[in-house]
Amino acid sequence: MFLSQFTHSIDAKGRLTIPVRFRAELSSGAYVTQGFERNLMVYTTKSFHRLAQRATKLSNTDPEARAVRRVIFGRAIDVSLDGAGRILIPPFLRQYAMLDGETTIVGAGEYFEIWNAEAWEQELVAVADPETNAQRFTAFDLSAG
Repeated sequence: MFLSQFTHSIDAKGRLTIPVRFRAELSSGAYVTQGFERNLMVYTTKSFHRLAQRATKLSNTDPEARAVRRVIFGRAIDVSLDGAGRILIPPFLRQYAMLDGETTIVGAGEYFEIWNAEAWEQELVAVADPETNAQRFTAFDLSAG
């Protein structure tokens, strides 16, 4: 499970150091795809394959289903950790997420997100608002029992 947040820099070649505590789960590879808020989402191979199985069941005749499949498959790439614990993010994904320099890596359970550091600071304002969060949590049953 991916938890917490970390700040790392992406280098000029597009390599991003992955937090040490995330690396074991990525030992068999990972998939990076575009997120929903101009960020990137990184899935373990197992999690991405589950997502892909569900996506391939969507009807090809539905234009929204085709769009979802384009986002999931057309905007994704498989990656692996290099010897220094980095992944290489291709230019088209770096451009989409505005990644250049400092990034924030945010755990999100079965996947983690990669954000432009400034964009994350803006998102964090909404994520950290107590009143908004009280409303969000009311909408979902997250009880442990």
